[in-house]
Amino acid sequence: MILDVHPTARWYLRPCVHRRSRPEPRDAALVEKIPLFEALSTRELNQIARLVNEFEVPAGTRLATIGEPGHEMFVIVEGEASVTARPERTTSLKAGDFFGEISLLDGGPRSATVEATTPLRLLVLAQREFRKLLDETASLTHKIMHRLCQRLREAEKYAPDAKRTAVGT
Repeated sequence: MILDVHPTARWYLRPCVHRRSRPEPRDAALVEKIPLFEALSTRELNQIARLVNEFEVPAGTRLATIGEPGHEMFVIVEGEASVTARPERTTSLKAGDFFGEISLLDGGPRSATVEATTPLRLLVLAQREFRKLLDETASLTHKIMHRLCQRLREAEKYAPDAKRTAVGT
């Protein structure tokens, strides 16, 4: 399976495990840690966990590039990656960390560049399958929308000097 990921990563993604009919407990536990999915029931988390595929990539693989469109979310199972949002701002991700959740929802440009610093084992949730699940499950969609609104309100609290618009008022 070739995912719609950054061109340099496309050739390195090697499936470890194909889609499973029953999610592994580890998959659901990692999905549960993603703030976007905090309000979901165990059943709903398992529905999402069934959609993930597991991949391995070698060190040096670029998984996302700032400004380029994204169509999937990644959860790191093993290994480390570096995240660069601005030239002077780099951070590290490790097992249990995730990235790409906003692009998963809107397909918009990535807000950072992410590169594997060690070999990585990843869970990848593709936009197409995720959107299909959202279309089929109204309650799950409503919970995610509610959680997005909560996160937006929290972010606004920390940016009181930001120019406000009529959106969200």
